[in-house]
Amino acid sequence: MSAVTFNRKVWAILGALTLLFGLSARAAEVTRVVTALDENDTFDFNLTAAWFHDSRSAAINRELQGYSNDTKVVSDLKYAQTTDLLDLRTDFGILWDVGLHVDLPIILSQSNNLTYGQGVNASNSTFVRDGIYAAYNASDRTSSTIFQSPTRSGLQYLGLGIQWAVFNQKRDDTKPTWTLGFDADLDIFKDRRFDPANPTGNTGVGLGYHQLIWSTWVSKRFRYLDPYFGASYMLPIRTNGSIYQDLGGGQGSVNPQQLAMVMIGVEQIAWENPSGDQRVTVELQAHAAEHFAGRGTSELWEPLSGHPGCTLTGGTATEQCRTSLDVTTDAMGNPHAAPYTGVTDIDAYGSFGGEAGLNIQVGKYIRFRALYGMTFDAAHFITNASAGVDTNHDGRVDSSDPKEASPTYRESIDIPGRRFRVEESRDWHLFVQGSLMF
Repeated sequence: MSAVTFNRKVWAILGALTLLFGLSARAAEVTRVVTALDENDTFDFNLTAAWFHDSRSAAINRELQGYSNDTKVVSDLKYAQTTDLLDLRTDFGILWDVGLHVDLPIILSQSNNLTYGQGVNASNSTFVRDGIYAAYNASDRTSSTIFQSPTRSGLQYLGLGIQWAVFNQKRDDTKPTWTLGFDADLDIFKDRRFDPANPTGNTGVGLGYHQLIWSTWVSKRFRYLDPYFGASYMLPIRTNGSIYQDLGGGQGSVNPQQLAMVMIGVEQIAWENPSGDQRVTVELQAHAAEHFAGRGTSELWEPLSGHPGCTLTGGTATEQCRTSLDVTTDAMGNPHAAPYTGVTDIDAYGSFGGEAGLNIQVGKYIRFRALYGMTFDAAHFITNASAGVDTNHDGRVDSSDPKEASPTYRESIDIPGRRFRVEESRDWHLFVQGSLMF
């Protein structure tokens, strides 16, 4: 959802929802909508460019089961990711208070790395001990950085959407401005992959799924204050050939995580010149989101990805295979090569945050907007696949039965006592936007 992808899906959607443009109107920025067929304004056409910068950090800790069968969570890794994105968008009115838009986000640069957590080194890190990163070698032990991702860039998706102002305070000041929107973010560009044998071979940024987003916003200006409220829901749709695969058997989760979000905010009109279509507003907003349980590319998806050349020779795994992740056993006890995709079952978790910013309308044709804020994620497990499905209702999952055993389950990272957990997640982001309105 992520992500983590420009991996933080929350502020990816937040960015999409705040890019609603129109001519100067008596409404908050989030409820502006282009229009057409008005008597003195037959057609609205807006061009917008926005720059996003995101910096994220988190602790990746792990469950550890002691000799007395007590389980505790211990420090293991630190995660850091930076993303810069340029979003190009055009909006045009088609009917009275109805507008269409086309959105093209371009990842300029995205990279992440893993370092040791506090008090952790090569001798006591479970990540190192279990040989999870296949390209790991002895020279890495002298460095605090144990994984460095490739720098990714490119077109992320093609966004198409429609926005309708059911009520418009500019037309009827007894009513609020209320908009309904639908966006389809189409995953038509190169998807992300990671091969430990060729780390820079794929620098794509596609998510591997389409996103269908429904949203609604309401705002009502009272003299110098313009409060607003919004909500959205994102439904992911897996694309053919993506890393989100239905492998059958007892696989418990297949689809990417869904996302629901609510936001509340207010604009304070600091200065206004209605006759010149000029104004300056100060904006404050807060948001909360629920990431539903599902499959996802977590903070560890790249180092968890297996070597595609993992094979068995005479029943013995080649050196490209990690026996704990890339080799499975069938009902007869025979091993089979199954390179791990890096996609894991992620628990449901909540996130919350807020932004503060400034909106400046220079005149009838030019507007600027800037927001700066932070988002926190609740602690959650990022490797938590179920062992399978009890199809015969005997009270257990039979790991030797292909109808019950999950092909995505790996005991080395999914069993309680070995799961990885994200904690102390912090996400700083800056959003700067400029619009030309015709």
